[in-house]
Amino acid sequence: MVSSSSETSGVVSAGRYRTGDLQAVGFPRVAEGGDTTEAIKELFSWVESFVVDSINWYTREKVSKARWSRFLRISAVLSFALGTVTPVVTVGMGWSRQAIWGYGIIGIGACCVAVDRVCGFSSSWMRYVSTAISLNRQLVMFQTSWPRIEAKLAHQPSSEDFSEALQELVSFVDVTSLLVENETMAWVSEFQNHVVQLESGSISALPQRSQQ
Repeated sequence: MVSSSSETSGVVSAGRYRTGDLQAVGFPRVAEGGDTTEAIKELFSWVESFVVDSINWYTREKVSKARWSRFLRISAVLSFALGTVTPVVTVGMGWSRQAIWGYGIIGIGACCVAVDRVCGFSSSWMRYVSTAISLNRQLVMFQTSWPRIEAKLAHQPSSEDFSEALQELVSFVDVTSLLVENETMAWVSEFQNHVVQLESGSISALPQRSQQ
């Protein structure tokens, strides 16, 4: 994965996620009448930082999602296990009246699963990991293919060479932006689905009915 620090990556951060959410980023100003090759390199650096910011955000945000997911899922497993054993143990020890506590403990486990589903901790964790991996793959492919473009621009480049370089940058931004858009739309769809389920009181809580 790309380092979470823009300084260590050598890329100037575009600042898309400084406030914790997606922010608009101004397009870099390229001086008119300047060296076209240098302008292309400046655009490359901006595009690169544009994607690095996205990768770093997903890498950073998945940490809290993973912690909550593990906590709630482990709590649910322990609650279901303890709730299942409680009636057997209490009845075996002659404490029949306390056997009902097993249902309460199972209910706590069901609540943990329901909270995870409604808040989307597990699903967000998986989406963030997969999106970060996909973005990183696209970035590495872009970085490794760019020297070929630079080589063409280094020796008497033609207008077709500049057009090709710009098209490579545009295509890269389009592909990576689409990955982020797809992840966001998946979150919107999931959130809307959970709102409908909450309003109808049909949130699945038991492990055998939960869907990841």
